[in-house]
Amino acid sequence: MAPTLQTKPIIPRETLERIGEARLREAKALLEVGEYAGAVYLAGYAVECYLKAAICVRLDWGSLLATFKTHNLESLLLYTGLEKRLKDDLLVWLNFKQVVGLWSDGDGNPSIRYQDPRVIDEPTARDFLDCLVGVPEGVIPWLSKAIS
Repeated sequence: MAPTLQTKPIIPRETLERIGEARLREAKALLEVGEYAGAVYLAGYAVECYLKAAICVRLDWGSLLATFKTHNLESLLLYTGLEKRLKDDLLVWLNFKQVVGLWSDGDGNPSIRYQDPRVIDEPTARDFLDCLVGVPEGVIPWLSKAIS
């Protein structure tokens, strides 16, 4: 049986972008006070929001549909239609893969959400945020440019 397309709009694109910006600010604040697991979690949620906004752009929708209610970053990237472009930008692609590696359990499930917070140390958290926004090849600036 084919999956049912859930067509109920759940969140406007602009709101997704604002949420992504807010979660990123919060992740940076948590990083600075030593809450490393929380910083990684919120930064992962931020990139998830940017990917969902990119899906809205790709499909020319004002709001994200319930069908895309997932935390799987690789699946979300697929639906954006940006995967090939991202892979062509090797440094950004490598940053994306590093983020996915920590965010997911290998099957695409967000494992960071269910780990003991002590598992994430400061260098890991800083590397994670650097991959997203701390370097010129950061994933979030790349996504922001791609959807603007």
